[in-house]
Amino acid sequence: MTPDWQTNDGSVQLYLGDALTILPQLEEGSVDAVVTDPPYLTGDARVPILGHGVADRRTESTSVGLPWGYSLEWLHECRRIGPTQWIVLAHYKMLGCLCSRLDPSCVFTWRKSNAPCMTRPVPRLDSEFIIWSRTGSCGRMGEFKSMVIDDVPMLQAGCFATERVLKAGTKQALHPCQKPLALIAPFVDRLPSTTYLDPFMGLGTTGVACVQLGRKFIGIEIDSGYFQIAVDRIRAALDGVQPAERRAGQLSLLEQT
Repeated sequence: MTPDWQTNDGSVQLYLGDALTILPQLEEGSVDAVVTDPPYLTGDARVPILGHGVADRRTESTSVGLPWGYSLEWLHECRRIGPTQWIVLAHYKMLGCLCSRLDPSCVFTWRKSNAPCMTRPVPRLDSEFIIWSRTGSCGRMGEFKSMVIDDVPMLQAGCFATERVLKAGTKQALHPCQKPLALIAPFVDRLPSTTYLDPFMGLGTTGVACVQLGRKFIGIEIDSGYFQIAVDRIRAALDGVQPAERRAGQLSLLEQT
């Protein structure tokens, strides 16, 4: 299967399409680590929102979690390829089922100190979970001194945006779940792996970390706009340019799609 974009030496291979279609075509043994933030249904999931004004207000939109929802079929396809290391970010609703499938060596908690307060009477959603599962060596994972990661804030949009990729001509975040490079890179760095797979690549943060740390990377993304941004960010990393310095280039690419 030919990648939709790759480096001349093949160290980075990117595929545009549905992970459930592309994963079965990847060769067994072609990756030794999976690092991914799998999709789930966010609050923006084609669910009618009714208001209480003069007339009912109804909003329909799409979620980054469609069309997979909470399905774990992707996990079965990844396992067939034969990775010995897994780093899987998990929403709290997915944590139980992922742990039952992956038999974690450790579950980290990413505490987002700058998470916004909720408008509803519920606790602030200031934590996500990161599952580490392995069948091989521990590598340098012992360099994590705690299971709580509390020194990496979530990425900001608006006038405070630096690493965060924004929609063209706005201050709004392009991707609702873009993760900080500072969160992903230490895992890529400390695993004893050579080739990393992210079947839900999004804007390509895992790929950027792999390029900066000299690892090989295979990425899959279903959304053509996100795919083009990932290509541009990875190109920038290959050129030794920090992603934030290429923000104008990222946005111009999106405008072309």
